[in-house]
Amino acid sequence: MLTTFRRLASANKFQFYDLNATIKPWAKNPNKLEEFEALREKVEKKNDSPAVFVDYQSEFPDLSACIESRGARGMHIVRDPRDILLSAVRFHLSADEPWLHVPDDRFGGMTYQQKLASYETLEDRIRFEIDHNMGWVIRKMLRFDNQGVIRDVHYEDLIVDTDMTLWHELCVEFGLVGREIVNGLDAFWKSSVFGDMKKVVESGGTSHIKNAKPRQWQTLLSDTMIDEIETVFGEEIDGLGYPRANELAGV
Repeated sequence: MLTTFRRLASANKFQFYDLNATIKPWAKNPNKLEEFEALREKVEKKNDSPAVFVDYQSEFPDLSACIESRGARGMHIVRDPRDILLSAVRFHLSADEPWLHVPDDRFGGMTYQQKLASYETLEDRIRFEIDHNMGWVIRKMLRFDNQGVIRDVHYEDLIVDTDMTLWHELCVEFGLVGREIVNGLDAFWKSSVFGDMKKVVESGGTSHIKNAKPRQWQTLLSDTMIDEIETVFGEEIDGLGYPRANELAGV
């Protein structure tokens, strides 16, 4: 989605800001509101075109001033916690992100990736993710404040939106008009696993995408592990609008 919005902004000559790269270190910045407002004011003085702000940490500050002065709207992508855990294990075992390769005293001097790989079973690796990284990510996902202008969108709906009906609807909600919508659709197609990225994904040419199918947990997790995850994250699974295993089984 970062790439999609970057393309959308470029094609429409909108200003684009990845807050995680523009404001350092955004993730741990105690003055997010102050930093964001300074950037917003700078953007508005520059010209009258819209601006796109992306934050993959989902940590937008109070948008009241932005909503009142220019209007603000956006999307917050959520995903089934059970699939998030599977995806995290796969990605963290092979990714080259710097934080995965820093020796950590909590793991006896091993890195996060080394410690994760030291577990022999998928179940133990998932438990490690729950305890050390993805647990807080999943809980934070449910508690995101949409501030009345940011819409929750299910990842599972986007990756099967082959005719881009949902994405078109979102583009309209974002305030795009005319050719801007066409450019938005093109940006999404170029990034999608069923569009221009299809051959790349099928060839294994990307390390980030291993399996884009929804509900992978139904076939990849044991009943015991599903029960364990649903016990830990039942509130999140329900709150984000996903069915429990027994609901899907008709029990």
